Amino acid sequence: MWSILSSLDPGSRSGGGQPGMGPRPIVSVDGPLACVVTSTFLHFASLYYLLPTLPLYLLGLGGTNAEVGLIIGILALTSLAVRPLLGIWMDRAGRRWFLLAGAGIYVLASLGYWAIRSVPGLLFWRVFHGVGLATFSTAAASLAGDLAPPGRRGATMGVFGLAQAAALTVGPGIGRRVLATFGYPGLFVASAGTALAALACALVVPRRAFSNAGRAPGALIGRHLLWDGVSAPAIVQFTASVAYGTIISFIAVVARDRGLDVVGAFFALLALSSLGIRLVAGKAYDTWGPAAVLTPLLVALAVGMCMLAVAESALLFLLAAVPAGVGIGGTHTTLISSVVDRSRPESRASSVASFAACWELGVGGGTIIMGRVADALGFQVMFLVVASLPLLGLSGLRWLRRWEGPHPEAGP
Repeated sequence: MWSILSSLDPGSRSGGGQPGMGPRPIVSVDGPLACVVTSTFLHFASLYYLLPTLPLYLLGLGGTNAEVGLIIGILALTSLAVRPLLGIWMDRAGRRWFLLAGAGIYVLASLGYWAIRSVPGLLFWRVFHGVGLATFSTAAASLAGDLAPPGRRGATMGVFGLAQAAALTVGPGIGRRVLATFGYPGLFVASAGTALAALACALVVPRRAFSNAGRAPGALIGRHLLWDGVSAPAIVQFTASVAYGTIISFIAVVARDRGLDVVGAFFALLALSSLGIRLVAGKAYDTWGPAAVLTPLLVALAVGMCMLAVAESALLFLLAAVPAGVGIGGTHTTLISSVVDRSRPESRASSVASFAACWELGVGGGTIIMGRVADALGFQVMFLVVASLPLLGLSGLRWLRRWEGPHPEAGP
């Protein structure tokens, strides 16, 4: 059972407690939220076993760097295509069956890689995997938002974000170790087994946790999808998601080309940095709002990508993971907290899906473009191009100031 996270909290931007009241819980991570966080961790661990290994599997089948980009890009673009419809459907029908379906798809998708022996077949199968990603992650994030109390939504989403960051901490290293020991068949079975454990955890989420879903009429959802309160966080998120997609797609190949055997350590540092910043960013969001928190985070992300562009030594290569992880984890926590804070419970899945679709657009579309840049101009230029995007994202922060604080009609 998860313990209660506590710290001194003198109050918050959204109407928290009173100064001088002493330590109190940031957010209770117990019961339904613990089940959701644990299931999410296992779900993403299953995916992250394949991060440093599936690109090498594709290259072994005769693929190119551009097709390595497609391995991540197709997964993300498929998720992008189906998320908006899934969000509407979840707001009408509830979250539970989507949570279970997404976990089940991951089990089947992981086992399916075992039988594939061609690049086109591998890319086609990633479409199926992408549907599972969109289904589970949208349902889980929406449910975490449903469980988040007003004035603590940043902290709650920070805790929820720990699941994915923790999976990134251990997943790539486990994947590489399993591959070295058991080969690709063992890797795909391990991925499927972890996804099956995620399904088991999702099955025990109490039904009372889903009480806010399934109440929104179609007209309300349609208006909400066009609501510009989601667009500003989504646009800023796009600039960070390209960096994330580029890292997870190409870092193993870049390290190999530079003669650096540090991929597992890089992913561990990236994940630990992302893990460490999420609770801090969530609490800072509750206190100061998104714009003030995002400025140093976007700068840190740009610095990390510039370091990757010039890193020829193992030390500099590994150090680049720290600002990159801080930027990626902190921006995502801050921005999704803003979306959850401004959404109504009965249309929260639509809001989360719209936001996540822009993330997928950056991961998918941006990664495909960066693969072309890498083939034409090299990895150094690719990283410098990616580094410019978070700096462009700074220009979007003035719009975020218009939506600080919860929506007047947002419920608990």
